[in-house]
Amino acid sequence: MASKIHLFKKAAIEAGTPENYYLNPSDNLMKIASEWRAIEYEYFLTLTIHTDGFGDLVCVRFGEKSIDIEVKEENKEKAARFEHGDGMKNFSFEMNPNFLNLKAELDPTIKITEGTSRLIISKLKK
Repeated sequence: MASKIHLFKKAAIEAGTPENYYLNPSDNLMKIASEWRAIEYEYFLTLTIHTDGFGDLVCVRFGEKSIDIEVKEENKEKAARFEHGDGMKNFSFEMNPNFLNLKAELDPTIKITEGTSRLIISKLKK
């Protein structure tokens, strides 16, 4: 029987299969988990990021094996809400290339409000 593939690496480690995960959110992302969400569907994942909660000017970029979020202009009130001070300007989701197509794309069917991004990440067919 095939092992379950977990949404996050932490759950895979706890299950004793550390290599069977889709996403590995950075420690900084886990500190502000209320500002993003990942949902697993049969053939893809959606990743919704509420960039307004991170700061006033936020860039979301696709790295080779990651989705990187950088706060260019921080809002002191938002920063204080999460007690992140100066060190929380960089966030990332590591994507597991064994199970995911590393080319995430913006969701074309959803009208996204200002300050929110929704990405679609396709699963690899196994």
